[in-house]
Amino acid sequence: MKLKKILALVLCLCMLAGLVACGSTSTDTKTDTSAPAASADDSAPAASGDSAPAASSKTQLNVATELTNSTMDPAGSSYNWFPLRWGVCETLFKFNDDMTVGPWLAQSAEVADDGLTWTIKLTDGVVFSNGEPMTATKVVESIERLYDVTDPEKGGSGEPQGFMTYTSISADDAANTVTIVTTVPTIDLPGCLAYPWTAILDVTGSEGIDVDTYGFVSTGAYVVTYNDPESNIQLAKNTNYWDGEVPFETVNIMKLGEASTRAMALQDGSADFAINISAADRAVLAADDSYVVDVTGGNRIGMCFINFQGVLGNDTLRQAVLMAIDGEAISAVTVNGAYSYTNNSVLPGYEVTNPYSYDPDAAMKLLDDAGIVDSNGDGYRELDGKNIELNYIGSSSRQQDVIGQAHAAQIEEIGIKVNFSIPESAGDARTNLGFDLIFNNEVTMHTGDPGNFMRHWYGTHDTVSSNFGDYHNDAYDALYEQLEGEFDTAKRQAIFAQLAQILVDDAAAIAYGSYSFNICSAKTVNGVHSATCDYYWVTKDITPAA
Repeated sequence: MKLKKILALVLCLCMLAGLVACGSTSTDTKTDTSAPAASADDSAPAASGDSAPAASSKTQLNVATELTNSTMDPAGSSYNWFPLRWGVCETLFKFNDDMTVGPWLAQSAEVADDGLTWTIKLTDGVVFSNGEPMTATKVVESIERLYDVTDPEKGGSGEPQGFMTYTSISADDAANTVTIVTTVPTIDLPGCLAYPWTAILDVTGSEGIDVDTYGFVSTGAYVVTYNDPESNIQLAKNTNYWDGEVPFETVNIMKLGEASTRAMALQDGSADFAINISAADRAVLAADDSYVVDVTGGNRIGMCFINFQGVLGNDTLRQAVLMAIDGEAISAVTVNGAYSYTNNSVLPGYEVTNPYSYDPDAAMKLLDDAGIVDSNGDGYRELDGKNIELNYIGSSSRQQDVIGQAHAAQIEEIGIKVNFSIPESAGDARTNLGFDLIFNNEVTMHTGDPGNFMRHWYGTHDTVSSNFGDYHNDAYDALYEQLEGEFDTAKRQAIFAQLAQILVDDAAAIAYGSYSFNICSAKTVNGVHSATCDYYWVTKDITPAA
């Protein structure tokens, strides 16, 4: 098969578009001399693209969020999307709402007949916030730096290597191209280069900057001037922005943990837009024409990993636990439709047959028949002579605490004790299998394709760092390995459908549903949008209302 294709950037990956349902309050700007302040160099290349926004007296954008990160380094912690979310960084490619890939800092990608050699044509005229041109050499330095700091042999997470591995990467500054030779055929390489941690940084130009606090010199519309992730983050316009006029002088990002507090900030005018408002508050806002409610679902799954090394490695017990949970009612009633139940499928859009649907009576009979009973009369069943106590680790984010407590109550109804907790950080527990059940809320198509997400159940915990529950099934592994080098859309879809069904048959996860992400905005601003990929929150397209 001829693999050489100019991707015109609808290539990667139209294949799943049909499956995805697209669906402190200070405003004073604080500065620090160590911040990578935007340059006012008039010799910077002229901006191109969008015209200036309509004249307005509003110069600051105010944002209410529940989530922040302790570092502004895209590679500084697992899944650090925030420099991209805040409009500080940009990537070579960008996702459309149907999860196809479009141009951004790069304009095209071409793969050779070998399926390994990719030529990336960079966008002309891109400059960093310090006024330095974005050259092919600087792009290569940025990508190499990501892989260097995350190298598992140097103590890094190794996570980018799970998305894309390469044998060589080279720059041609004259042609304005980057050539990447991957170790295996990588159908979603443009999508990999749209993932937030691949944001293009001026590594050399950032020397001497506290990058955890202020981030790297980058190409985004805004730069960080103050950063207290537990209170507020403040941004200033990048006066060297390459892609049009930046609409606001400053941006104030307020961390407000409660959804109701974020809704109040929107209503009292201290926020122009708020991220993740509860369904009840959204209904109030939607009834008022002063607000716009933008809800997107279909690409993010709420679920629990199951520890197969622990007591839930027992097939009967695990199956009974799943049968004790009324996932449909929890999604529709307990969290007011914040999640859409997926019949326990971890891949929204892929239909599965669930042999362990809600049936608590059948669950108790299953346990009784297996001899997993309450023999001492304390109300809880035993296995191998010991009371069963499940360690369930949850999170307050995205109503996962409410769901976890509902799960715990329903599981206890069949005689299984559940200790539900919300630690400050669940990272160690997840990495070291210190749980029986642990929350996860994750985009399933990080790169426009669910292959990386489904890696959570491939191999073993020892061989694949993201196999958090140490699940293993030879048939699953064999199917997963067929994805490597498979560029045929229909064949990949068929494999994903089979993988999703195997996980349901093995009771390998608890999927509580597809999360309906939302951004609600006041009509003080235009252009606010909740992107399907959940990567772009503050953008140059958000402008003051005229």
